Amino acid sequence: MPSKPTQHDELNLKHQRPIAGESRRFITGEAVFFSPLPVPIGQTPMDLGGSFLDVNDTYLDVGSSNINKAFQTRVMIASGMLILIVSLIVGPFLAGLMSFGDPYGRTFTQIFIEFFSSGVAIGAWGSAGAGLLGLYVVISTTRTKARTRPIRFNRQRREVCFFAVGSDAPVIQPWEEMVSWLSVSTGVTGVGVMSTYTFGMAFDDPKADTVHFVNQGVMTPTHGLGKWEAIRVYMEKGPQYCPSKAAHEGRHTFDKEQADMLEEYQHNERSALGVGWWYLTHIITWWRFPYWVAEWDHRFSMKSLPNSIAEWSKPLPSEQWAKPSPALKEQSAKIEKAFAQGQDFMKYFNANLNETKAEESENS
Repeated sequence: MPSKPTQHDELNLKHQRPIAGESRRFITGEAVFFSPLPVPIGQTPMDLGGSFLDVNDTYLDVGSSNINKAFQTRVMIASGMLILIVSLIVGPFLAGLMSFGDPYGRTFTQIFIEFFSSGVAIGAWGSAGAGLLGLYVVISTTRTKARTRPIRFNRQRREVCFFAVGSDAPVIQPWEEMVSWLSVSTGVTGVGVMSTYTFGMAFDDPKADTVHFVNQGVMTPTHGLGKWEAIRVYMEKGPQYCPSKAAHEGRHTFDKEQADMLEEYQHNERSALGVGWWYLTHIITWWRFPYWVAEWDHRFSMKSLPNSIAEWSKPLPSEQWAKPSPALKEQSAKIEKAFAQGQDFMKYFNANLNETKAEESENS
């Protein structure tokens, strides 16, 4: 789960605790909260992007896998190779075509060689620049990911373990007290108004007297809703109800993609031209090399959790498992009944938000 930990509390979580279903406005948009009291939201559980690094009966690790690392590397290589191809082949060839009307009587070969000689320097410097830029992007994104430990959701203890960037001190948050939300921000660009969506989680750190924020940009609200529901259903129902552990990329991924491509050709789902294009694009991007880089990323950036939570992460006898609170059971039963009657998450909470706040005021 590519994420951006931050300390900026634009949602005012430290001083004003939200409740599930509440909406809050901030400078550039609005956020809708799914918890505290993480109730069902009526969305299909999904792990789009492959952020579930480990899933078992005790805990779920949510972080950043190496999905799309091979693609990122291929794009970087293709940029440099494109400069070389244009400088050494396409450019001289197009220039050579001018020989048919050349006033000096030069032949195609003469003009091609002339432009090829000039293209060597252009291609060398251009591809070197693109290569260095690509190398920086590939390495820096891996190093950034390596500094961030996964978030561990322990369903038997009903607690969540979070590590701030660069820290070995765990922040243990009760599951039902954790804050999560989906926000939409609106900005004006040169082509019009653009909306961006963010799935966020917050972790209270009483020792440091701060709140840690983890924000992940998502393509659509469905991506954020599906990820949160997958986490929630794991904590409340178990691993069999949520997506399985995300696969990692490597040279085996290349083998599978090649086998799938050939099978598509055998079943007339891909043309001979399509097969040729697949081989050409992979040769240009150095065949298996990007997938080897993905394997390196997986080994280097999969930061393990420290021994400080080894005991906390061990399985417990079933009789020692923490139980859901009566308030969560009651709220979940109410919203599931509302779903069965055709209401959605926001319609239910818009109708019950004032009632919930009134009850909380009476209790306090």
